[in-house]
Amino acid sequence: MTAVEQTAEQTEDPFADEAWRAAIEHAAGCLACRTPGAGCETGERLLRACEAAARQARYGEVEL
Repeated sequence: MTAVEQTAEQTEDPFADEAWRAAIEHAAGCLACRTPGAGCETGERLLRACEAAARQARYGEVEL
């Protein structure tokens, strides 16, 4: 389990859960996300949003 997975599971913020779900659903259907070494701009953006939501839920941080 990665730190992002662990963080997303430990948060109780609905936005963090929604962000995590969106990232996973995208990755499951995206060939670029499932291909090692390939880049996906949308997947990266969703993952950053998920990480930010999890940090904010866990620590109350605000992204600027």
